[in-house]
Amino acid sequence: MKYRMKDLENFSLAAGCITLGEAARLLNISQPALTESIQRLEFDLGSAVFYRSRTGIQLTPRGRQFLTKVKSLLLSVEELELDTDKRSVFAGQSISIGCHIAVAGYTLPYALKELQKQAPDFKIELTHDLSRNIQAQVQKGKIDIGIVINPIQVPDLIITKMASDKVSLWRAPGVDLLDTLIYNSQLVQSQAILKKWKDRPSKTIETDSLEIICRLTAKGLGYGIIPARAVELYKENLHPIKSLPSFMDEISVVYRPEFGRSVPEKVLLNCIRSVFK
Repeated sequence: MKYRMKDLENFSLAAGCITLGEAARLLNISQPALTESIQRLEFDLGSAVFYRSRTGIQLTPRGRQFLTKVKSLLLSVEELELDTDKRSVFAGQSISIGCHIAVAGYTLPYALKELQKQAPDFKIELTHDLSRNIQAQVQKGKIDIGIVINPIQVPDLIITKMASDKVSLWRAPGVDLLDTLIYNSQLVQSQAILKKWKDRPSKTIETDSLEIICRLTAKGLGYGIIPARAVELYKENLHPIKSLPSFMDEISVVYRPEFGRSVPEKVLLNCIRSVFK
């Protein structure tokens, strides 16, 4: 094949950017190096793939046609790589995953079980914290990938929504009127629900553990503000109060643009996505 694989990869990423400078930053190479790569590709193709102007780059008609074929080729290469010797997929590479402890409970056992099948030599480091702190650590490059609740949209991160979760007020069966609220006051979800709930109880029990909130609520000690997936995870017999306010969470995978290029990173991403399918 006359085309260089790296030139094809550079072109595919650059096609989604406004300028070559932006693409070069995402690729972690210099702009002159990227320009040379694109020019080499255009020479091999015998046609320009981008219109260039002061405002940036835009695909030519030939470039759009070529991009479709390039993406198909790169996808085939990726599948080929994933099918090769699974016993040495990670080859010593370690990947760090960050998420809230409750999110870890309903995602990681399934994701890592699938990862074990596809890459028996996997090496994973886990970090647990509030979602906003996990996202900040991913942004700083301290964690490779995060499973984050309600991420803040920022331009320097890839953020992909995986699923939703409903945060509601729950009670124990047979318990109607209660004078206590059990919740984590630091969570945005709790704050949003309380703003809409005018006649909420004045007494409160505060904890940052969703498991404890579930356990106390199940004992009839009060109303608990809990995500539905956490109730399912901790297997408590609780009933949602549909007449009271609720909040919809978005569960997303968050990582820096340079993540997801190596084989183990691609395999891990696919395993996490499989949990939500």
